[in-house]
Amino acid sequence: MTRRKAKQYLGVDPGKNGGLCVVDSNGTPLECTRMPDGTARIIDWLQQANNRYPNLVMIAELAQAMPKQGLTSTFRYARHFATFEVVAILLKIPYVEVRPAVWKKAMGLTQKKTDSVVACRRLFPTIELIPKGCRAEHDGIAEAMLIAEWGRRKNL
Repeated sequence: MTRRKAKQYLGVDPGKNGGLCVVDSNGTPLECTRMPDGTARIIDWLQQANNRYPNLVMIAELAQAMPKQGLTSTFRYARHFATFEVVAILLKIPYVEVRPAVWKKAMGLTQKKTDSVVACRRLFPTIELIPKGCRAEHDGIAEAMLIAEWGRRKNL
């Protein structure tokens, strides 16, 4: 009888103010961080996470252009977002994209970021949502954690 290895789920809220969070197959938070600055730091964090969690599945919120967003910032955001897909391919990490409306509906949320913070605090009371040096709760970390949890519940 073959035993399946337990997975770890990496949720990615890909914006500049986003976050990265990992949850195990039992729903236990393993680690969270706000989005690292710069492509090199993102790649380094993802490589280290892949080393720490041998059965990692990456779930990224699908990037989309926003109304009234300029061409330069749209291009910069799309390039930033592509980093996750490319790293997943290179490191052979299973990779899934999910639209915000899909994971938020499944988690019983609205589009408001404050709802994500409240839901994350309720589901994961041990998660520190106020990063070092900040005074406010970080909605990017909250959303990354909820994306990871969505992936775990879907058994991706």
